[in-house]
Amino acid sequence: MKKYILLLIVTILLFNSCGRKKSEQMLYDYQQKNLKTLNFDLEDLNFKIHKIEKIKNILAADSLKIIKKELAEYWKKNPEQSLIDTLSFKYVKKIINNSIKQNDTLAKLYQKSLLTAIKLGDYSFKVESKTKRDEVIDELYKNKKLLIKVEELEKYYNKLSVKPDSVISSKYLAKYSMKNPLLGNVKQTFEKFFYSDPVQTKFIKEELVNEDK
Repeated sequence: MKKYILLLIVTILLFNSCGRKKSEQMLYDYQQKNLKTLNFDLEDLNFKIHKIEKIKNILAADSLKIIKKELAEYWKKNPEQSLIDTLSFKYVKKIINNSIKQNDTLAKLYQKSLLTAIKLGDYSFKVESKTKRDEVIDELYKNKKLLIKVEELEKYYNKLSVKPDSVISSKYLAKYSMKNPLLGNVKQTFEKFFYSDPVQTKFIKEELVNEDK
């Protein structure tokens, strides 16, 4: 028990000596990590946090809506809400799989035509068959990649559906300033949204305020 108390005291002392709130430390660590990839140190850039506040918690249910919209966007640009609500993963996968089968069948047919053209020595027929075969193969690969994306999206959707009320992230608004080493150390002020991981230990994504939807 004494060990736990001592550990708690040490943790509190370290936290207080740092002088940063948890959200401030998360922002500092996030910026430091990004700058490390550019071989810069945040301590040398006069980094200052002017404000940071939690805006809201993001629930799994919120992401479910976004995922359904993303699914609909694979189907149609700027989808209407009625399409977002009714379009299912099962239906989309069925259509994509049918397209893959058609692509595969056509690719084989054009390949046979190409072999026939080569055998006959018909150059024009050869070029035409090869061109069409290559176009169909490109379409085949695109559909296969699309299917993988939809399946991954479905897997994540199903995972979140188990506990729709669970918090998967928190959104923060932060205003901070620092020298920009890429612009001759000119001091700049930024205002951005930051999103935390589910356990509120770090930021994993940022977004400009005017990009927020």
